[in-house]
Amino acid sequence: MILGIMQPYFFPYIGYFALMRATERWIVFDTPQYIRKGWVNRNRVLSNGQRGWKYIHVPIVKCPMDTPINAVMIDPRDNWRETLFRNLDYYYDRRAPYYRQTMDFLDGVLALDQPRLSKMLSYTLKATCEYLGVEVQMQEFSAMELLLGEIRHPGDWAFEISRVVGASVYINPLGGRDLFCAERFQKAGIDLKIFKPVLLPYDQRRKSFVEGLSIIDALMWKPREEVRSMLDAYDFLL
Repeated sequence: MILGIMQPYFFPYIGYFALMRATERWIVFDTPQYIRKGWVNRNRVLSNGQRGWKYIHVPIVKCPMDTPINAVMIDPRDNWRETLFRNLDYYYDRRAPYYRQTMDFLDGVLALDQPRLSKMLSYTLKATCEYLGVEVQMQEFSAMELLLGEIRHPGDWAFEISRVVGASVYINPLGGRDLFCAERFQKAGIDLKIFKPVLLPYDQRRKSFVEGLSIIDALMWKPREEVRSMLDAYDFLL
């Protein structure tokens, strides 16, 4: 079984879904501490501003610094869905060819009345996979009640989870490469692979391509069949 583990993010970039597509089982790691101004509840889309992009986000209820992701609540006082849709005006103005289809998809997904941030994020990840035809078994770590060994180092989480669930292959993004010892995984019968997506540019109707944006951007410009094909562009470095 090929396993991937990541924190939940808000409509993450193509590389996140490419990693999901490369796995058979995906664990939403929803118990780490929520980090402010990270990618858990925000992402980027194109804009007409000087930077060429702007943030979209899900507002949250103020919480202590050490609050885990799965305990963070969405702020019910903020009409953030309407704000998000207004912030996609660039795609309307530039007549993105799949604007209407993408807006209909987002409207359906974000209609979920879910007060807990992590639950909403898990739902949007699953819905986006289904929209793209990506088949992967998803579970939330907080609901699994796994009996893990001692965790002394950040890299121990992935190793222990992989070991306990019986993974034969564990895939991790390039950014976390230094956390792991391949020999340790190998001794446990687990093949550690380091994943690097190949982010291919596409026409955004602007002079220069802005990479690393939310998957929403790709869905605005390309048919979902082509976006799904883009998920197959990656390398393994280990």
